[in-house]
Amino acid sequence: MKPVQKIIPAFCILILAALACNIGIPEQSSNDPRDAAATIVAKTLQAQGLPTASGATATSGVPFASPAPPTAAATVTVTVTPTAVKATLTIDQNSNCREGPSQNFKVVTAFVPGTKLDILGKDSANNFWLVKIPNTEETCWVWGQYATPSGDYEAVKEVTPEAPAQTVPARPGSLFYNYSCSFGSLNTTLTWKDSADNENGYRVYRDGTLIADLPANSTSYTDTASYSGGSVTYAVEAYNDVGTSQQRTITFTCQ
Repeated sequence: MKPVQKIIPAFCILILAALACNIGIPEQSSNDPRDAAATIVAKTLQAQGLPTASGATATSGVPFASPAPPTAAATVTVTVTPTAVKATLTIDQNSNCREGPSQNFKVVTAFVPGTKLDILGKDSANNFWLVKIPNTEETCWVWGQYATPSGDYEAVKEVTPEAPAQTVPARPGSLFYNYSCSFGSLNTTLTWKDSADNENGYRVYRDGTLIADLPANSTSYTDTASYSGGSVTYAVEAYNDVGTSQQRTITFTCQ
């Protein structure tokens, strides 16, 4: 019986040692009020079935982070630049186009009503427009009295031609006339001597009104007009870039 008595105390000691290993050590309570608040919040979330933050510590002063305020989107300002409209000139009446901005310059070409031309420059003082002759690279000047500008014509640059190195042409000489009257109509043929060698052309007037603009070296013109009686006066002058000559005139009464 002695061996059994020795085994029983030893067995009891082993059992007690095993039970001692499974006994947990109570966790020390914290005196920090923030720990208590965090514990209350965690238990409240668990009771409501809500997840708690993983790894949250009792020392966290704010249980939830405040959402960051939205960032205002940058405002983009778009500047629209107006597109310039090409300056053009529309011919209203039959018009001569000349080498310079004056009625005294030589005629280069002529345009009929409705012709649309590109404006390249202007001479505001004399009311002339520098235009491009269609289908060419040439330019000439049109009197603004018989044309209408459009587009950005106010922005067109002023152009001042160089002063011509000329003198005024000589006065036409030896002016003659031949006329006939019938049924209130007057037919008159004028002839004169071309005394100038530097003229751009000749102009013919009836009673002070311009009735013809003729090219250089012209020596005659035939006019047909209504006639109701009285005297009629015709005048002829030569002109160039500088100016006009003295006029040669005649006056007669159709009988």
